[in-house]
Formats: sequence, structure tokens, C-alpha cells
Amino acid sequence: MCAAGSAWEPFRPTDNEPWDLKKVAHLHRRAGFGASWSELQRDLKEGPEAALGRLLNPGEESAELREVLAALQKGVADAADKDERLPACWLFRILFHPDALREKMTLFWHGHFATSNEKVRSETLMLQQNELLRKHALGEFSSLLDGILVDPAMLIWLDGANSPKERPNENLAREDLELFTLGVGNYTEADIRAAARTLTGWAQEARSYGTAQFRFDPQKFDDGLKTFLGSSGPWGRADVIRITLEQPACAGFLCRKLYRQFIRDDGEPAPELIEPLAQELRAHDYSIRHVVEIILRSRHFFADANRRQRIAGPVELSAGILRALDVPRADIRLLPLAEACRSQGQQLFYPPNVAGWAAGKRWITSTNVVERTNWLSDVIWGNPEYDLPPFDPIAWAQRGGVAMHDACPALVELLLQGELSLEARELASAVARGADADGLRKAIQILVHCPEFQLV
Repeated sequence: MCAAGSAWEPFRPTDNEPWDLKKVAHLHRRAGFGASWSELQRDLKEGPEAALGRLLNPGEESAELREVLAALQKGVADAADKDERLPACWLFRILFHPDALREKMTLFWHGHFATSNEKVRSETLMLQQNELLRKHALGEFSSLLDGILVDPAMLIWLDGANSPKERPNENLAREDLELFTLGVGNYTEADIRAAARTLTGWAQEARSYGTAQFRFDPQKFDDGLKTFLGSSGPWGRADVIRITLEQPACAGFLCRKLYRQFIRDDGEPAPELIEPLAQELRAHDYSIRHVVEIILRSRHFFADANRRQRIAGPVELSAGILRALDVPRADIRLLPLAEACRSQGQQLFYPPNVAGWAAGKRWITSTNVVERTNWLSDVIWGNPEYDLPPFDPIAWAQRGGVAMHDACPALVELLLQGELSLEARELASAVARGADADGLRKAIQILVHCPEFQLV
């Protein structure tokens, strides 16, 4: 692992630390949801600058993709099974949108600003919040926070619309300070009460299921003197955001979460690793893109000790196998994919509580392990119950320009980049001998059952 003082220096390939397939695949797993064989080979050949450039500055979405996304969103509004179609709509983006990093960060913020349709009960408002997270996913945190504090889904979720100046509701203010910006120990109960007063004034119009409108009523806003985090004045929402971001704890809190997302989540990162990132975040107006780019370019990110150190979340695992195997769009079934993520413990738009999903080792319960295995088997062998066709490894090899006698070694490199036991490698090679479709499927099943495949 890199020394803390040099951790965030840009990675430069050397003879001792070459740009190899392990680093290429690591970049795509962490900054996106995996990559196909052809994408890995392209980025291996063209080098780290080209690979990072594509992730940080992707191409525009096509007109055809926009049409499909619009149709899927309309399908959510019109469908009887909205709970299933709402996550499926986002999963299509995760699978096919060219801006993989933005989708990864949108998922990150969905866990950070966890809001559940279980209470909101409006697919329209949840999709609206999803677009807000996506728009600001790599922008300035102040703009994202400003938008989320008056987002209709959030106002319903944390009772922000039931907060007149006579009886300020403290739920939104409390979670803002505890979970969104500062963390426990960096504010007082008095600060929560003051923040709650600055968030008063929003009124919810009468609503039926799936609809809600909000308006700001100055008569219900508390415009009196408030003392918040040591500063006194007739503060409003913008002032609370400004004062919060001025606190040293805020940048450190956000950078620790980004560290756990992109580097590793086993334990608390050392202060000497976080403080340089926090300084950069403050110096660049809380630009999330700036800090994420530092992380993704760094020696620390590409260090061997930080590879495959996070347990893949259900969305990462379930969508990642489809992206890695380059499963044709016609063979993908979004509703079974959404159900697979739900059964593994991550139903998009339905986080379990205000703290979001408990990740890490908590993804691996006895039930979830079975469901993870079931989904991987369904992708490989198909499942008639869900109209899932079996994966075609012969067609995969042809699409990737892989000779059949090289198909098994290529699959080892694609799925694990050689990071597996000798026993597993030899077993995969033995069952794939002859390079027929069933033999290669058996080899894939052995590979995805390796413990290393559960890690990103």
C-alpha cells in the first residue's frame, strides 16, 4: 500500500507497477458496474489516461436510448406493478447508459440521501429525486444539498412539509446534520432546533396516491434570529448550507464516505489519508468531481492491497455479471433483474431506513448468499420461469474475437483477471475442455462461485 504522503499522487505505470488487466478491471468495477471483454482489451491497450478519460468524460446518450428511457418511465406511471418497474427503469440505465461513473455516483447518493417509496408512495416523485441526484452527482455538493432539502420526496420522507414556524419538525434537520453533512458529535441539539427553524415554510397541497405539490409559504417560515453552529442571524436554508459547509468536519465526513465507496470499507481510514482530500474538496467549492477524479487517478486507488476489498452490493453484482458477459439487450429481462436485487437485500428506491443500506459484510447473510448464487446461475443457464435464455458463450467468443480454444482462459481473465486458486482454475479448464457451450457455461459457474468474484 502507498505511504499516506504519496497516496493521492497520480498513478504512473512502471515496470514494477504496470498497467495491466487487473487494474483495468478494478477501475471499471469501482467507477462503474464492470466492463465487457472488448472494453477491457481496449483500455488495456490504450492506457490509463484514455480509460479514465472515457469514464470522466463519456459520450452523450443516443436518441434511441433517450426514447427507451422515456418509455420505461412512462411504463412505471401506467403499470399496476409499479414497485417492480420503478427499480427496473433505473437498472436499464445502469446497464446501458454510457456515463457509468455518474450512475455509480447516483447510486452512492441514493444511499447517502436514503429516501424510500414505502412512505413517499409516488413513483413520479421518486424518479424526480433520482434525476436530481443524477444531475448533481459529480457537481458541487452545495447545489445537491440545496436541491435535496426541498425535494418533494425528501419533504414527505422526513416530514419537511409538516413544519410550520409554530411547531418546527426536526426530522429533516436532524438527518441533515447527522447523515448528510457533519456526522454525530459535530453539532448540538440546539443546532438541530435552529436548523429546523430555517427549513420551515413548506406547505403540501392535497394529494392522492402518486401526486403531490409543494409551495413555499412565507407566512409559515420562521424569519427570526437563530444561532446555528456558533453563527447568529435571521438565517434561512441557504445560510444553513453555507455555515455547515464552512465546518471542517463536513469535508472530512464526505471524503470518508467517498473513501469507503472507492477504496475500501473495512474500518476507519487514517486521518492522514482523508485530510488531503478534505482540503481539496474545500479548496474547490465542494466539487465532488474534483475529489473523485483525484481518487480514481491515484496510486492508492490502484494499489494491489485495495483491489477486491469491498463486497459487491446486489446491484453491483447482479448488473455487473450482465455487463461483464456482454449479454445482448434482447436477452436481458429487467423485472427479474430488479427482483434479484430485491431478494439479495437492495431494492432500489426502497432503502430500509434513513441511513440507507448497511453494506460490507452485512450483504452476506445466509439468505442473501443463496439469492446471489441463484441469480448468477439464472444468467448462465437461463430460467424459463422468468423467460431468461441461457448465456451463449459461443456467440460471446465470436463477438469478442476470441478463438474457441482460448475461450476458457479468456473467461478467467474477464471475470477474475487470474485472481483465483489454482484448483479453481484447473477445474474450470477441465470442464471447458472441448469448448462446447455447456462446458463453457460450467466453467463460468465455477468462476463466479469463487469467493473473489463476490468482491469489487
